[in-house]
Amino acid sequence: MEQQTVWRTSGIVIFWIVCSFAILFSPHLLKLKKHDTSALNVFIWSGVVDPQMFVQFTKETGIPVNVNYYEGNEELLVKLLATKGKGYDMIAPSDYVVEYLIKNNLLKKIDKSKLNFYDKLNPKLMDLYYDPGNNYSIPSEWYVLGLGYLRKDYPNGLPEKSWGMLFNPALMPKKIGLINDSRELITLAAWDKYRELREINADEVQYLKGVLCEQKKHAEAYTDFRGDFLLRSGNCSLVTASNAIMWKVVLEDEKLGFDMPDEGVFLNIENYVIPEASQKEDQVYALMNFLFRLDVQEHNYQTGLLLSTRRDAKFMFDEPILKCSTRFIDPESDIKVMLFKNLLTDDQVNEIWLAVKGE
Repeated sequence: MEQQTVWRTSGIVIFWIVCSFAILFSPHLLKLKKHDTSALNVFIWSGVVDPQMFVQFTKETGIPVNVNYYEGNEELLVKLLATKGKGYDMIAPSDYVVEYLIKNNLLKKIDKSKLNFYDKLNPKLMDLYYDPGNNYSIPSEWYVLGLGYLRKDYPNGLPEKSWGMLFNPALMPKKIGLINDSRELITLAAWDKYRELREINADEVQYLKGVLCEQKKHAEAYTDFRGDFLLRSGNCSLVTASNAIMWKVVLEDEKLGFDMPDEGVFLNIENYVIPEASQKEDQVYALMNFLFRLDVQEHNYQTGLLLSTRRDAKFMFDEPILKCSTRFIDPESDIKVMLFKNLLTDDQVNEIWLAVKGE
């Protein structure tokens, strides 16, 4: 009887010891599971690829995928520079960021022979200044920036289809929504003033700082993805937004309008690249081949913000409301568009942006 009591007591002690260890070490076990060394680690813009597509990819290939999202190029750069790309296997930087990453030797060269869709890519979105020959990057999506507005505040349309609506106090409404990318917003201000894309001198930095600080008095929010909300809520009369977001919004809500400035349209191209530190190129190529499959592209176009970079994406080119912007990337078109570039040094950008944010 005494022996049974001892065993019962010992069993209870062992049970609680096991429970204690489970409580103490379960976070570490979960962390190890989350960071499965066989998994691809992907760092991309949110809202572009349906998360279920990564689940489907894993079902089809057996390759697990960990996906993390970022909301701006600055966030991507900070994390990538801090880690030298370690821990990431595929990322999706914007055009001018690709140039920066190449110059800092942070990207692997692309083996195009492993991409079964390469000949289907739109030539208008390739061989551009930031990566001639596309040796390091594959264009994954595109969009153009424009002006979204409330029709009740502009019953006859915008008085001027111009970037000046964002920078000229005589044209600016009381409240506006602005993109949150410092380099892009500064470039828009420089283009509105100088009508050319070139390096900016010290005096011009002071001018642009003043323009953007004055503009902030009208700024309801700086956001790349919530311009439609700012309009629908009535908080803003005018926002800077991409056609990738606004074409569906305008289709659903007749109270909203969208136009592109007459004096120049800026094309943004996001790209898939492989960090130099990655050791999983073959798995990345498998994922790229999956994501560029025409059925997957159309799914992400319908459910997310993806505007396809395939030249045979008829589902996109046949959409009537998109024709005003797909003409800019039509392979047969001679229309020229502008791309954002690194016109300012990091110090110049920081000087201007810190002044704006500190207002």
